Amino acid sequence: MVHAGVAVAVVATVVQPASAAAVQLVPHRAIYELAARPGGTFGSSGALRGLLTYELTDACDGWTVNQKAGIDVLPAEGETTRYEWSQATWEAKDFSAYRYVIKEGQAGGESQQRRGELRFDKPGGEGTLTTEMPSRSEGRIPPALLPVQHTLALIEHAGAGDIVFSADLFDATVDQRPVQISASFGPTGKQWTSRGGKFAPLEAVPSRHVDFAFFVANLPDGTPDFEQSIQLFDNGIVGQVDFEFAGLQVEGTLRKLEMLEPEKCD
Repeated sequence: MVHAGVAVAVVATVVQPASAAAVQLVPHRAIYELAARPGGTFGSSGALRGLLTYELTDACDGWTVNQKAGIDVLPAEGETTRYEWSQATWEAKDFSAYRYVIKEGQAGGESQQRRGELRFDKPGGEGTLTTEMPSRSEGRIPPALLPVQHTLALIEHAGAGDIVFSADLFDATVDQRPVQISASFGPTGKQWTSRGGKFAPLEAVPSRHVDFAFFVANLPDGTPDFEQSIQLFDNGIVGQVDFEFAGLQVEGTLRKLEMLEPEKCD
């Protein structure tokens, strides 16, 4: 989801680990309300609000993800600035290929765009990245997980009782190369409730709090470049997301959840 943190209630329910074969992602559309995190660095003198829409679709031989967001930032003094970004991707279910189109920028101004395709030579091997925007190029990419593949791996490792899982991820949102991500898992349980209320598709589905640390620049002191937190369910739905944006702490509250039908396949 967003690559741009959340305290989770301790649950007493013991949940059996999810095996790789048991992980079943559900196609869905989720809408999150974005706001400055209470007690964050933004303070009470400014305002931040926005919406994030995330859509996962089963496209037969692949998964498609469409993500759009808009954030209005109103400082204590000055004009409101609107930031927008979108991401449309297709990922092969055998994780051999990945296509992406990414746009980001300020409303009314020029946007930055990235478009390309990554194809791996073999499972677990290197791949070739061909880009069309911002410039045409071709280069080699070391082994890395793709976004949906990474989500599946997170659920599998959390279900197996792992506390930490690290991997190199390629999604082209931060850079056109893999980024190291370290994930730490909270307890798995079935009693978590969204800040936005209850949602029927999430009832009785195991979930856990996940903290991410993103290492992009390999800083000498080993600190991450940025962090993010989510509540991840075993069906791939994210119950809430907290992240840093332009130095501001943002929390995303799930407000609407819609299940989607898979495409009809031959």
